[in-house]
Amino acid sequence: MELTDRHATKRQVRTMAIDQLVAEAAAQGECEDRLYWTLIYDFEMAPITTNLAQLEEAGLHPVCAFLLDEDDLAEALRHLIATLAELSIFLIHTNHLTDRELYCRLVDQILVEPVRDLPPDAGVHEFIDLIGAEGSSQQELFQRYYATDGERDRFREAHGYSVARESPPSDRDRFLPAPPARP
Repeated sequence: MELTDRHATKRQVRTMAIDQLVAEAAAQGECEDRLYWTLIYDFEMAPITTNLAQLEEAGLHPVCAFLLDEDDLAEALRHLIATLAELSIFLIHTNHLTDRELYCRLVDQILVEPVRDLPPDAGVHEFIDLIGAEGSSQQELFQRYYATDGERDRFREAHGYSVARESPPSDRDRFLPAPPARP
């Protein structure tokens, strides 16, 4: 089955499931708001997959980073990022990682985590923040590489210390794909 056919099938399954949820709610005299039931389906009921499985479905099979020299790795990373964007999956805060570190973290850790399997044109975008979850080490990474002067001032006032600013090893964030602007 072609990828466009798979996405069309996913769209159809999603639409039918949401229609069913709205119909059941109406029959029970409950909220019939389609947006509400779309969110319930997308975040709680859609099938589980991984971003890696979605990439493989799109024809991209990432190679182990240790098998790639620096030039091949840079090309593999560009292709990986572009294919993720085609699937409405976008990266943020990647500059603090080298190409190899980013590629390895994505392929070996992040892209194998469970996610909901939604068609890429469902109006939902997934953002992968490479700083990670909120914590002191993540705050320090943000302060070191990404924070504006105002954010650095607020951090210093709130925490009583500042983190030395450093130039990140990469300058890729400004070139990363982003979702299309809404009209």
